[in-house]
Amino acid sequence: MTTSSAGKVREWDDRRLQHDRTALVQAEMQRQHVGALVLSDGVLRRYVLNLDVPGAKLLVPVAGDPLVFVRPRDEGYVKAWHPQVRPPLGRIREDAPASTDAPGPAARGLVDCLAELGLKDEPVGIDTMAVPDLLDLVALGVRIVDAEQVIERAWTVKTADELAIYRRIARQYVTALSAFRDAARPGATEQDLAAVATVAWLQSGGEDIAQMNVCAGENMNPWRRWPTDHQLREGEFVGIDLHGRGPNGLRGDASTTFLVGDRPTGQQRDLHRRAYDYVQGVIPVLRAGRSIADAMASVPSVPAQFRAQLDNYNVAHGIGMGSSGYPHLDPRRAPIDDVLRPNQILAVECYLGEVGSPLAVKLEEQIIVCDGEPEVLGPIPVDDRLLT
Repeated sequence: MTTSSAGKVREWDDRRLQHDRTALVQAEMQRQHVGALVLSDGVLRRYVLNLDVPGAKLLVPVAGDPLVFVRPRDEGYVKAWHPQVRPPLGRIREDAPASTDAPGPAARGLVDCLAELGLKDEPVGIDTMAVPDLLDLVALGVRIVDAEQVIERAWTVKTADELAIYRRIARQYVTALSAFRDAARPGATEQDLAAVATVAWLQSGGEDIAQMNVCAGENMNPWRRWPTDHQLREGEFVGIDLHGRGPNGLRGDASTTFLVGDRPTGQQRDLHRRAYDYVQGVIPVLRAGRSIADAMASVPSVPAQFRAQLDNYNVAHGIGMGSSGYPHLDPRRAPIDDVLRPNQILAVECYLGEVGSPLAVKLEEQIIVCDGEPEVLGPIPVDDRLLT
């Protein structure tokens, strides 16, 4: 445990987290035979550095400390966290023609850094870059590969500190979704409920809301996603799909559905029970060491009338810094040739509703993959009245 600048005790260590993430990335770089990564995307850059630096670039060598290229205004606070800070490589030449006689300063500066590190002849992973600069690197003989393929495989396995953060995030989800449940009364609008969940998330320590869907009544099926001024009515369902960022920018993904009022119909009880039992049936099959193909073959079946819409969603998918991560257990595609690994965080999701019906239930739990039974994070609040 460490103490934050605000004096609060927390269950993770930020510097150890950054060290362990860098080690995971560099191990994956070695596995994929990549000499360096050049990261400009804010999420990928923040993952490795464990610091949000707008406009920066990060050069990650296959061994040794990453180099951070920052504007003068950011140099001070970045140096306080990370010692290897350098001036910007050069202005991105967005207005330059696609073909020029001489490479621009950004490409030349990057090649000089690669040569300094002894990596000039090694493949370099790029996430995002202006086309003129990318063409300059090609002209200078740099072999370019996709940096996201490296990061995606590295960050699928969480460090010990990230697991501690996700247990904190799970408590934030319970707080926010419980507040949502308590506010789901006749007359409230979908937008009202979105505001309640947002405030509860932020007050419980969340960083921000990456995405939130709130749907009620006929907006549940088909899933309308974005909250409207629809007023909740007695006897209808209301669902939420919350993507909240917690500490250090790590992102959760969970859904739940509640009844408005106190008198569910038999059809509502049956649909909710089917969705709940499906999610609870999927969770135990997601064990470390099991092939993804075998896990997907062991997923519980559902009646044919629900299959079309259920298959629009992953059985489960990784979560982390991005919106949806590796591995994706997509029922519409051939299974990924890989195994589930200890300390992956997965969202197990279910959207159950017949095409043409206004009724649907959306549930989604977050789990830690373990050698045995997965650890359920939360669990996410559900409407117990529909399970009795």
